[in-house]
Amino acid sequence: MAPGAAPPTAAATGGTRVLVATAHPDDADIMAGGTLARWLDEGYAVHSVVFTRGERGHDDPTMTPEALGALREAEQREAAAMLGGLRLTFLDFPDGELAWAGRDLAEVATRLVRAERPDIVVTHDPFAGAPGYRVPQLHPDHRAVGLAVVEACYFRAPGLLYHPTQRTAGLAPHRVREVLLIMSDYADHVVDIGAVFERKVRAVRAHTSQFGSHEDLEGFLRRLAERAAAGSSAALGEAFKRLPVS
Repeated sequence: MAPGAAPPTAAATGGTRVLVATAHPDDADIMAGGTLARWLDEGYAVHSVVFTRGERGHDDPTMTPEALGALREAEQREAAAMLGGLRLTFLDFPDGELAWAGRDLAEVATRLVRAERPDIVVTHDPFAGAPGYRVPQLHPDHRAVGLAVVEACYFRAPGLLYHPTQRTAGLAPHRVREVLLIMSDYADHVVDIGAVFERKVRAVRAHTSQFGSHEDLEGFLRRLAERAAAGSSAALGEAFKRLPVS
């Protein structure tokens, strides 16, 4: 799908609708894969939108961006099936260039929210940095997608006069119920993923180009889940910064 395009409106299900908006393949699976699996089991309608194919995320000099993008898309589709068959869409923004996408990115993020009309949006924390300054937080694609989506949820998508051509095309304003931010140093909402942890491990393992050489991927993910669950009643969890919107 070309930049500036958005998938068609999802069919109404009568249940909770979730839009996941992330920069690269594997972002959502690592940080929220267990939550997505649990929601799918509970009947949520989950649509994961990946803004790039992560075609520059490799250190092999023999790999081309075209080959890597195709590989990572295939890996993401396999991972989505392992989580429970969520709906998956790729947008063709160039990997590493989302911070320069400006108006196009804002327009696409707004159109996604209006078209999908989600109750919950999951995206990157665009404000993360201090005190951690962790590598995932510093990636410009993560911050760009997070900022565009958060702004769309709070201002553009519910604002009648933002992007008027969308309204002309039949996309009415929409306000989401809440936004859950991944990769945040300010997490205050934990989801118990104990019952679906193994599915998350299988989904992340599908991203062979990124984790195929990891010596202890399950142990890494377990330690991540234990840290996320610390202070809650869960043994294994995923942690988000929760922003109520409506």
